Amino acid sequence: METVFIVERDPVLAAEISQLLLQAGHGSRIASDAVQAQTLVRQKRPALIIVDAQLPAGGGASLHKTLRLSTQTAAIPVLFLSSVPESVLAKAIDFDGATYFLAKPVGPGELLGLVAQILDEKSPPGEKTERGVYF
Repeated sequence: METVFIVERDPVLAAEISQLLLQAGHGSRIASDAVQAQTLVRQKRPALIIVDAQLPAGGGASLHKTLRLSTQTAAIPVLFLSSVPESVLAKAIDFDGATYFLAKPVGPGELLGLVAQILDEKSPPGEKTERGVYF
């Protein structure tokens, strides 16, 4: 089971994403800001980090930069799930080969599909999505 870290300021949204990942067979850990995320990453290296760009205590761009500067975390894929437009975010971060973006709101199927692609897994069978439910 791959562990995915969710770094999201909205606790309800973080819990919903965590539940979605659990249903897809992934473990998850939640942090509500960049400082908590850095602590979690030091404790256990995740397979993927899903990050909100607008985080308290440092922000998503700062977290991304910190991760990329360390040889221990530089290769961890980071998926920005954010209402900040990708073009704006691209001015603050380097979209390297291990950095991805999805704009909020996003459907569960789209999120799980990209997570599966990033983790180099097969897409979830049967598209277990609920129409009209968006994060």
